[in-house]
Amino acid sequence: MTTCGPVTKSLLLLAVVVALIGQGSAADRTVSECCTTVSTQQIPETIVDYMVQQRNNHCVNAVIFQTESGGLYCCKHDEPWVMRKIRQLRAKKRAALASTPSSL
Repeated sequence: MTTCGPVTKSLLLLAVVVALIGQGSAADRTVSECCTTVSTQQIPETIVDYMVQQRNNHCVNAVIFQTESGGLYCCKHDEPWVMRKIRQLRAKKRAALASTPSSL
């Protein structure tokens, strides 16, 4: 990808490291540079974060989930389980922000 923000670059670097050390499951698509294919299968690990990838050149529309072990998985963005997991992660982030004491 030619135009990447700092977060995207960090995720891509992490993806390369993960690919080099062989993380991930054969059932799921792991990220190397960007998602060029996606999986519809649920991820058997604990998911801790996600990012949305928009179609661009050879990259496809995808949700990239990051697992507790550092694995990155390319998933089909409109799968019901993917949408549920995104809602759960958003709710968890909102709850964490709400419980953080204000520094004002």
